[in-house]
Amino acid sequence: MLPDGRHEAGQVIGEKGKKFLAWFLVGLCSLAIFFVIPFARAIQKFTSAHFGASFFITLLLAFVAGAFLAVLYVLFFRLKIRRISQYIWLALFAGLYFYIGLAGITNPSEGAHYLEYGLLGCLLFRAWRFSIPDAAVYPAAFFSGALVGILDEIIQWIAPGRYWDLPDVGMNALAVGLVLLALGMGLRPKLASAGLATRSVRTVSILFAVDLVVLGLCLSNTPARTSALASGLPFLAPLERQEPMRESILKHEDPEIGTFYSRLTIAWLQKTDREQASPYGQILTDWKNRGYDEFLASHTTLDFPFLYEMRVHLFRRDKRFASGWSAARLKAKRSEFFIAWKENRILEKYFGETLRRSPYYWDEKRTAEVESLIDKNAPYDSPVSKNVFYWLKEGPMWAAILVILGLLAGWNIALARRRR
Repeated sequence: MLPDGRHEAGQVIGEKGKKFLAWFLVGLCSLAIFFVIPFARAIQKFTSAHFGASFFITLLLAFVAGAFLAVLYVLFFRLKIRRISQYIWLALFAGLYFYIGLAGITNPSEGAHYLEYGLLGCLLFRAWRFSIPDAAVYPAAFFSGALVGILDEIIQWIAPGRYWDLPDVGMNALAVGLVLLALGMGLRPKLASAGLATRSVRTVSILFAVDLVVLGLCLSNTPARTSALASGLPFLAPLERQEPMRESILKHEDPEIGTFYSRLTIAWLQKTDREQASPYGQILTDWKNRGYDEFLASHTTLDFPFLYEMRVHLFRRDKRFASGWSAARLKAKRSEFFIAWKENRILEKYFGETLRRSPYYWDEKRTAEVESLIDKNAPYDSPVSKNVFYWLKEGPMWAAILVILGLLAGWNIALARRRR
């Protein structure tokens, strides 16, 4: 039997060792997420070629099902939990996690990405429990995971061939949040304290504030600011060639077509179409049999905004037409053809001269075939070039951030005074 002093020292060392290991695993998971970024596209191509395009979707299903069954086993047979509500919550969040993951995944590698952030949420919860003994452990883990997701997108913006994507920031945070909700509502781990400690509130407030400020800086990173930064720090010059984090997007209303979005004014679209139709038409011809992603990477919004947007409209039109052509149900065929026709009208009206000099021009027969199945007057809102926060102005955004930071500071000050 150890003397009391040695026994207490052993407990402290054991507790410190567990805390170190918990944060080490968090760091390892985060580094793994960051490390994969430059190789994600190559991994995606390799797995798609050897295992099929649905590989990561299958992986997501298998992982969620396996984790759900493992948790059920521990709860029922090891912990002997018999409260039916816990199992219902677990089943609900497992289903929600899988459904949202499928709905939000636009390419196979994002399935693995979604899993990584689910795992990160678990690891962050375990690590923060050593420092936060109350319910504040949940928001602390969530805001930490969200910060990793923001940093992930920043690194993607820096990496050649990758770009910043705000919806991905949301998907990363959502994966973390769903896992934490499953932990809190389903597993219901015991917490050392019922009330919220001042220190816990301060930790969560700091994490939330850091998330807001970093996200605000990203949303303020226009091409002009990137260029100004690169002029002062020449080693950052390659960033000027990256897709911008934030750019001005204009909303255009067309009485015949509906709504579409562009980096260019109507006048500039028309002027470019008149003056660059021949060279741009030839570029589209030369690239006809090459990859879509490769085209966008070579003809960025910085150098070829008109051509970039036109190619995206073409991709959406042709993809929807192909889906409509192969659809077995008439309702689905009409829906897909409607989108294809509207995108084609945008192309004909604002990219028309270039379109006619490219191999993508629709002849009258195809146009008539599509028109016969759709309601041409129905409203349409094209998502091409539409930014999630295209309407957000920088001044009001920072005013809102400062107000939130002020409220957080006031809350922490009031809480500290009340508990003295």
